[in-house]
Amino acid sequence: KGEELDLEEKDNSLIIRTEHKPEAKEIEVDFSALDCMLGRALGGIYKAGYARAKIHFRTKEQLTTIEQTLQRTLVGFEIVKQEKNYILIESLAEIQAKEFDASLKRLFYSLEMMHENLAFALASKDASALQDVIEKDGHINRLADFCRRVINSGETQLLKKSAVLYYIVEQLERIGDIYKDIARFALDKKSLFSREALVLFQEIQTLFIQYRMLFYKFDLEHFESFGESFYALRKKVEEYSSSPTVFFPLLHLLETIVDMNGALLTFHL
Repeated sequence: KGEELDLEEKDNSLIIRTEHKPEAKEIEVDFSALDCMLGRALGGIYKAGYARAKIHFRTKEQLTTIEQTLQRTLVGFEIVKQEKNYILIESLAEIQAKEFDASLKRLFYSLEMMHENLAFALASKDASALQDVIEKDGHINRLADFCRRVINSGETQLLKKSAVLYYIVEQLERIGDIYKDIARFALDKKSLFSREALVLFQEIQTLFIQYRMLFYKFDLEHFESFGESFYALRKKVEEYSSSPTVFFPLLHLLETIVDMNGALLTFHL
């Protein structure tokens, strides 16, 4: 009683809300049986939108992994209590749903910059530049994790078609992983891109930019152009099937971008 209400129209709904935030989500989990998947499980807590977590562990090695993961990927989380076989972690940073749009844009543009850096590194065969690309994947992961955390924070009414957005963010993070893997292979001299392959790599980047532009300003005419570009590129990529170390990364990258077309339509139609 007496509180001010905000009224917002979104699609075919009216959203009425106060300044009250959703109740902070808490979880208690036993990760004592995990080893190689421990870091990923901790990332799941972050992406699921939990503000506090009690985590049971068994060994000193597990505790070390937990501490390292907190520093590397769980932005804003700190250990607030530690006992012999469990720790309490808590997010000291409030989730700001209004930052989602800006973070998603940064994710798109960061991937474009990662591609440009990788193209330069491949063309110049610069080992330090290839290493820089590998390290940039951490930045991509943090942006993607933040976007997924906002989606799962309980304020999804602020976002249009949050389930579709989650899928798109997952695919964008995968593109960063592909760039990282290409850089690793090139660094290990397992994958050598010819001049023709580098031109094709740039053409796939143009397709990615087409997708980003469609995401922010959708129309069916440009969607058709996007499809035409894909089919033409797939034909070119198939010509490299005799060189698996080049063919498979290019095909994987191309298909990962195009696989988002259904989500694009669902989001806008």
